[in-house]
Amino acid sequence: MSGYLELLSSEKAVINMNKIPLAQIIRALLHPRNVLVLGFTASPVFAATNETDQDNADVIVVTGSSIKQTLTSNIAQSTMRTEADLTEIPRSAVVLNRDLLEQQNAVDMSDVLSNISNVSKDNDYGGTRDEFTIRGFKASVYEDGTRIYGLASDKAVLEDIEYVEVVKGPESILYGNMNPGGLINLIGKKPEAEQSSQVSLNLDEHGKRRVSFDSTGAVNEDGSLLYRLVGVADDSEGWRDDSDSRQTYIAPSLTWIASEDTRLTFSYKYNKEKVPFDRGTLAVLNSSNGDWRFLDIGSKRLGAGFSSQERTTQKWGLDIEHYMNDMWTTRLKLRHQKRDYDGTRVHFYASSAASRGKTAGVTIYGQDQNKNVFDGTINRYIGGENTSSRTDVISWENQLTFDIGQTYHQITTGVDATRYKEDKTTSVSASWSGLNTSTTVYSGRFLGTADPNSGAYDYNSDHFTNVSNPNDMFKIQDESQTLTEYGIYLNDLIEYGDWHFVAGLRADRYSRKHMQSTLPSFKGSETKTPYETNVSGQLGALYQFTDNVSGFSNIATSYMPNDKYDSVANHWVDSQKGTQYEIGTKLALLDKNLNLTFSTYRIDLDNVAYKGDVTGSYDVYKQRSRGFEIDGDYTITDQLTAIFSYGYTDVEFVNAPDTTAKPVNVPDHNASAWLFYDINEQWGAGTGVVYVGERAGNRRQGYDYTLDAYTLVNMTAWYQPAFADKNLRVQLSVANLFDKDYYASSSDSSQNAVYLGSPRTVSLKANYKF
Repeated sequence: MSGYLELLSSEKAVINMNKIPLAQIIRALLHPRNVLVLGFTASPVFAATNETDQDNADVIVVTGSSIKQTLTSNIAQSTMRTEADLTEIPRSAVVLNRDLLEQQNAVDMSDVLSNISNVSKDNDYGGTRDEFTIRGFKASVYEDGTRIYGLASDKAVLEDIEYVEVVKGPESILYGNMNPGGLINLIGKKPEAEQSSQVSLNLDEHGKRRVSFDSTGAVNEDGSLLYRLVGVADDSEGWRDDSDSRQTYIAPSLTWIASEDTRLTFSYKYNKEKVPFDRGTLAVLNSSNGDWRFLDIGSKRLGAGFSSQERTTQKWGLDIEHYMNDMWTTRLKLRHQKRDYDGTRVHFYASSAASRGKTAGVTIYGQDQNKNVFDGTINRYIGGENTSSRTDVISWENQLTFDIGQTYHQITTGVDATRYKEDKTTSVSASWSGLNTSTTVYSGRFLGTADPNSGAYDYNSDHFTNVSNPNDMFKIQDESQTLTEYGIYLNDLIEYGDWHFVAGLRADRYSRKHMQSTLPSFKGSETKTPYETNVSGQLGALYQFTDNVSGFSNIATSYMPNDKYDSVANHWVDSQKGTQYEIGTKLALLDKNLNLTFSTYRIDLDNVAYKGDVTGSYDVYKQRSRGFEIDGDYTITDQLTAIFSYGYTDVEFVNAPDTTAKPVNVPDHNASAWLFYDINEQWGAGTGVVYVGERAGNRRQGYDYTLDAYTLVNMTAWYQPAFADKNLRVQLSVANLFDKDYYASSSDSSQNAVYLGSPRTVSLKANYKF
């Protein structure tokens, strides 16, 4: 063991995987006297270096103090559910380090993910969620390799993220039910042995005020007990009217290195926030010829200033890792998460005189949709929701490493169990009833509301922003649901000379129980989905032609339950089944300073289901995505670094009804490029360009509006004064330098809401380490 410790503690360490068993390396890394953590527990910056070894292509580089660090990583966890070198894995994946988030002064996940090809912003539900597409399909979001129902879409807290992994294509083999486009894995900060603390202040011209702190180190003298504490306090205003937000976040964690063979990490995260719910602007029919336009509203809100939501989330985690012997390491992961949500959400839609009618003597403000030319009438309605959810996850994982003849195997196998329980109450306003005919009639006839459509106004003449909450909500529905899923999987990474293979299988069993009671009787009805059993798999191969050039291909499958019952056809809609075919190449050129991944792919997804024209029915068809992409980084000099990407996606529905057009929020082209320059030891600067191509605004035929392509230019500069011994960093950033007007995404609804992009924003960030 002491020989390994000496190797690992050297300034530059290159470990030959063919000579030292991986399990022994892991054991050495976990030794309490040498808490050099590989991959995901300490520094994630494992990018290409100037080290070359012509006689050995299979290396892991343990970063030392004198090795130049760049902004992306070659080590990832999500791709194989264990630490793996991306240069040897026959899949496309990108890992973005903490350094990149800081140098770009990323504000949210949209900023982070704009660096990656074929990743685009999706419907973010009024700016309250992180929703993205990958390769034309909605992405699944994970935290430290765990996806939690009902939680994964909440806004990420960037201050508590060490780095971000994006894996392209299906990963059901390792993670169970998901969409086939890929996953986003947010790797949180963990306790470290070296003592360090920092406090940050972030301000911008629109009223952002955000303070954060981060402290880590050893609790005791022998370094067997490590801690980390991350916290955020936010009281901000946004560029939109009535867009105040508040947040309190605190995340303590503790790691106990119990012995040479065992470590335990306990974590807790508390997040309480209030955020505005803002649907943006409207796409309206501008003429009888079918031309569309977007209402130019500037900073005004078409909804109301009181439209917001409050949520409190608590997350508990326990990770236990034990080194059994030279061949076997076992890990146990326990997660419990609690989420409470209370929202008063104002929605709106165009409702011209031609769309209005009467039912039971009550005027109904119907939607213009694609039938009537906009005459200025906008109707608002309030949807209230109170939700409480609980999630429990148990995951037992085993890693086995061994040689069979000339092949080296790294097997990951385990079982997962997830239970999600949710209780929800839905309510509406008596005077802002709006969209639903039955609730509008109920408000007018049974509650005696004089004007159940008093949320309506004239866009052309009314001063619609100054409006108060009518505070007349009434309950229309109670729901509860319980989801359970069990999975067992086995995945094998195989080395044979210059060949690297992956082969894996997973079996899942899924069920859902749903209880619903509705106005006026609130008589409950229960439905249970039949148990669904699914088998997922993947096969892939990578061949290293040289130390610097490799080619790869793979086929992988995915599944996701539809949870939809077709009452017309009298059966449950089958699960979505996806299949990806991918081929590509990975290059490490110019002494491995230029790293490129090229890939082309095709993904087919069966059993895509949307509500049909007949009440209770579902249209079931296919979605297909084909594309090409490049992701890369380039250490040009010791002072100059670049990161860049380009993606092309052709996505379509296949065998769909005539009323269906194409998937929304998926640009045909997207690209980004950032250049960072360390001017000297005190000064640095960076500039970036982000391009997003034209996207469909609505998947329905007749709603043929598109979101125009746009290009954003960002700039940043930082100063680390010598008198502060580089502990102080002050950064000035300008996002959307040329104040480009653009539309970030669409809601893909018959209400035709479209989200606005942020204007030019100047921000100042100060960070002090001690």
